[in-house]
Amino acid sequence: MRFCPLPTLVILLCVCGLVPWLRAEPPPLLVKAVTLWSEGRQDLAFTQRTRAFNPDHTTRYERVERYDPSLPDDQRWRLLEVNGKPPTEAERRDIEVKRNRKPRKRAGNPPASYLDLENARLARETERVAHFEVGIKPEAARLVALDKLVIQVAVDKATGTIDHISADLREPMRVALGLARVIDVDLDVHFEEPADGPPPATEVTSGSTARVMMSKLGDPTEFSWSDFKEVPVYRGKKPAAQQKQTPGSPPADPLFAP
Repeated sequence: MRFCPLPTLVILLCVCGLVPWLRAEPPPLLVKAVTLWSEGRQDLAFTQRTRAFNPDHTTRYERVERYDPSLPDDQRWRLLEVNGKPPTEAERRDIEVKRNRKPRKRAGNPPASYLDLENARLARETERVAHFEVGIKPEAARLVALDKLVIQVAVDKATGTIDHISADLREPMRVALGLARVIDVDLDVHFEEPADGPPPATEVTSGSTARVMMSKLGDPTEFSWSDFKEVPVYRGKKPAAQQKQTPGSPPADPLFAP
């Protein structure tokens, strides 16, 4: 067994002891904006469009659904279109029953719990807005290499609120134990102050969009979200079947099945 020489060991101990003091403090303006966002968050309703493609890039099928978490569990998901046409009763029943049977996901952790604010950096700024580049904490990424995701948070200097959030993918990232890849991400979320709300309250604008392109076993599928609307948190009780998840059953998909 080889031992570390005493001088080297002393240096390492000193450096390790100084690490807490050497850590960069998170930008105060960004911390304030994320805190205000956390305090004012509600649930989000949205329209989800799913498109699966053939090898020649033609559309194999397309499905449009509306998700509203403020509604009772058996009404949260509503099928709107299948391949550009109103769904049949059988299609509607099949999709909606499967969707609404999944356990309801309560409001997630606050953004500060997964955004790496300590290592955020000021990318650029204008007279009105400061643009920060923020990563995802490693412990929040789990099995997904979210270090390849670049998140830009624009903060209004005057109000200290988030003005805009965008995200891009540096390179494809593997998910689902490598069985699938995320090959493109496009997040464009804007916030605005409600006319009847006291500043600095903000809400997601309906014109915000998000898009993810995935490839599973070579078959590309695109998921896109639009028509966002902040809605009250659902206060009703969950059905008995959803009170406790069946042991051994897989958890709900965190991205595509709220």
